[in-house]
Order: sequence, then C-alpha cells, then structure tokens
Amino acid sequence: MGFGEAALVTKLSGSSTSLCLVNGTRLALNHDAARCILVEHLPAVAH
Repeated sequence: MGFGEAALVTKLSGSSTSLCLVNGTRLALNHDAARCILVEHLPAVAH
C-alpha cells in the first residue's frame, strides 16, 4: 500500500472489517486484507 518503512497504525474497531487509523487517515480493511499486513511491535521511546 506504500506506507514505507514506518507508519503509525491504531486499530479503532472491527471484527469482520477492521477500521484503522494509519498516519492520520482512517482505513477500512476486510479480514483477508488485514491478515496480509505485517505488524512489528517497536519498543517505547523515552522523550
């Protein structure tokens, strides 16, 4: 989808369709599309 190497993704809601916030843009994904996304948890950064 072209988000690059880093994107902030927050799951807002969803069961069969996932509603996510990706870098400030809401994105709805069906279950099959959402399963294809690789998510890596990053350590927290101290400010």
